[in-house]
Amino acid sequence: MWFWAIRPGNKEELSDEELMKRYQSGDTQALGILYDRYAHRVKAFVARKGAKRPDEVVQDAFLRIVRNGGSFKGTAKFKTWLFSIARNLAIDAARRDKFRDMPSLDDPIRGTEGSMTRGDKVASQVPHANAERAVDDQRFRATLKAALDALPEEQREVFVLRQYSGLSFKEIGETVGCKENTAKSRMRYALLALREALAMYR
Repeated sequence: MWFWAIRPGNKEELSDEELMKRYQSGDTQALGILYDRYAHRVKAFVARKGAKRPDEVVQDAFLRIVRNGGSFKGTAKFKTWLFSIARNLAIDAARRDKFRDMPSLDDPIRGTEGSMTRGDKVASQVPHANAERAVDDQRFRATLKAALDALPEEQREVFVLRQYSGLSFKEIGETVGCKENTAKSRMRYALLALREALAMYR
């Protein structure tokens, strides 16, 4: 069982930085609250950065905080510190995954007609009553994924941090190491490209 399994209700209103101070003082439950606040957002971010095992990256990020919690000085926001850690771990994980021979949901299934993938096989298990909608949703997700994958890495990263993780442009700049206006510019170009790619769904 993880140390953040117990949740004291009266601490939920504390800021991230106040919770980190409590954790540094020995209150492990404070880190549990931070985990609840950010685990799903970090997972979404690293998954869209290409991490094949995003749950592992999330756990590694919080374990890094467990080991190095004393290095947080409060000069930066906890949120940007956490996402910076997760970003670096996701990059490392992507490099390691290149050397792993693990099947992907995007890999074609041998012996099937056309280019059916493992992901298609899973999606085909949707009940027949919802099959048409499922196909439309699948097409949209596939188009969106392709459009995101086609973006330059710096634009895709800003888009994911903004749309899926909820960071402000200032926080994004601090996370990826660029100016706030640069982050806004990258987001603008990303949105233009995505609007064009998804025009058929308007």
